[in-house]
Amino acid sequence: MNIETLAKQNPWWADKNAINQDPKIVELERAHIKWKPRLLKYIDLSADAFYSVRGPRQVGKTTLMKMMIREELKARKPENIFYYACDMVNSAAELVSMIDTYLDWSERISTDRKLIILDEISRVKEWEVAYKGVVDRRSLTNKTFIFTGSSCWDLKHAPERLGGRKGETYRGQSHKILMPMKFSEYAALRSEGLKQRLDELGITDSAKRKIAFNSLFSTGANRVLDPILPLKGEADALFDEYLLTGGVMSALNQYVTRQKIDSHVYENYLQLFFGDLARLNRSETTAKKVLLSVLNHRGGPVGWARLAKESGIPTAVTVMDYTEALQTLFILNVYDSYDESKNRPKHRSEKKIQLPNPFFFHAFRSYLENPAGDYFKSSQEWLSSSENKALAVEQTVGDHLSRLCYNLAPSDLFDQAGSVFYTRNAKGETIDFLARLPDGLLPVEVKYQNTIQGQDFRNIQKHPRGILATKNHLQIGGAHPAIPVSLLLLFI
Repeated sequence: MNIETLAKQNPWWADKNAINQDPKIVELERAHIKWKPRLLKYIDLSADAFYSVRGPRQVGKTTLMKMMIREELKARKPENIFYYACDMVNSAAELVSMIDTYLDWSERISTDRKLIILDEISRVKEWEVAYKGVVDRRSLTNKTFIFTGSSCWDLKHAPERLGGRKGETYRGQSHKILMPMKFSEYAALRSEGLKQRLDELGITDSAKRKIAFNSLFSTGANRVLDPILPLKGEADALFDEYLLTGGVMSALNQYVTRQKIDSHVYENYLQLFFGDLARLNRSETTAKKVLLSVLNHRGGPVGWARLAKESGIPTAVTVMDYTEALQTLFILNVYDSYDESKNRPKHRSEKKIQLPNPFFFHAFRSYLENPAGDYFKSSQEWLSSSENKALAVEQTVGDHLSRLCYNLAPSDLFDQAGSVFYTRNAKGETIDFLARLPDGLLPVEVKYQNTIQGQDFRNIQKHPRGILATKNHLQIGGAHPAIPVSLLLLFI
């Protein structure tokens, strides 16, 4: 590895303005809708630190890195910023050689802080060994590392998680997750009116958003909901959009400009996903069987043995293994049943297994049911059923509750399956979700239907507080409010 080879991916070393011709930057500037993820606030580029940024395909990780580079070039010397896409890096030894080559050259020119960004690091086997070796020899002093990846398998299964070599990540966790936009971000990006109201309420700030969310369970709920109520119709329309695009930027921009999403947008995502699955040494055929069986259960409770039998997979252990792999690729959320009498999850219980992001859900469902069809038309037709739409809403609420749990108690060891559950008692009574928040368990029942009755509150009222997520019904002022989903998700 030599500096001339590295320079090909770092054209700003020769001309600082070359970043503006980068394909990701050009694509960003041409886009009708531009998104600046909130995650940028939580990466300190002035710290001696290591960060990883993980997330599903097509979510914009590489674009985010190029945005960051463009901004940093305004204040840093170009040679102090190093970017490399690791698609063709074949080994940990090659990774070490690459980093050493860059640092030897850059440190001869300048003693200033180095920003080192390695894209799709998950493709390099034992990258942790390479990184630790570099840091042990050269230290983290005056260096900020950012590694991106489309899987968190390596972080979950590494024997140790870079202990002692993550540096001054005092502003938060080392391991960041970049997911498609939450609905609150989506609404603010699509509606100037909603953005203005959310800004006025201060809930674009995480600390103030937490206060506003907690106020929903009190007589102060009107203070945060009243300013938004006149815009509910607009929020509803945007939520319908969200159930098609899932907050995925490529899908959103096509929808906004053309009122449809081309099939190649779905297929590009699927091709990248199955490539990542192959790198985990998992069979595409077996994964499809698992996903199809999960889809057939429509997010309801099911056991591993039943999934194995229905999908024709020899053992339940194999189904569990593939489900875990699909979780690390950000496709599935798995919810354990929660034993309220013993105040603990029932890990051997049936699971609710859901594809939480609407765009990913539509991509897999359409592909598995009719790969030759029109994905977007299929999505629209599927959502035209009130029963199907209610399922999509439930899955979206579950995903946002998982994000809420992380945002209120961020941790490098965060586990979605250990943070959001469902309940089902001996009488068959259920609560869709039970979120484990820092101040206790929060039950959330999703009733996306035209009529709400008193009995719909019954199970959540067994808890000190809870939420009924509805289609249109608003009933606030107490510890168990009913709030339309399109408004509720603005506070998460």
